[in-house]
Amino acid sequence: MPERQSSDAPRHIFTYGSLMFPAVWNGVVRGRYRSAGGTVHGFRRLAVRGEEHPALVIAPGAPPIRGVVYFDIGSDDVARLDHFETTEYARVAVAVTIDGTAIAADAYLALNVDALLDQDWDVAAFERDGLQRFLARYAVVNAPDA
Repeated sequence: MPERQSSDAPRHIFTYGSLMFPAVWNGVVRGRYRSAGGTVHGFRRLAVRGEEHPALVIAPGAPPIRGVVYFDIGSDDVARLDHFETTEYARVAVAVTIDGTAIAADAYLALNVDALLDQDWDVAAFERDGLQRFLARYAVVNAPDA
């Protein structure tokens, strides 16, 4: 099982689900960070039973996953993200491709495999139907202290 990464150095964070959306990201972190679209290979973004958000799992040969990378996240905001993701996810290092260049970033890998569906998470459906429910429920329950 992967271990959580730790360091006081700023970290890049690859987001593939709810945190790609500014309303969610800005509700968790306090700083303002540069971001760019990026892609990871060797993973699947699966739906979680009974939840709006997805989970990332290792899946060699799976199609690439598009997401958002936030750059140079400070340790206080990394701690806030760790809290938000709960113990059902581990922050692990991944390779992200941005405009043909690979960089190292952290992503939250699912540990709650029993709760995952063998179904890819639908980004458009989340934005259209699930984002507001997510903000009202999960984001409130798991929000870090102010």
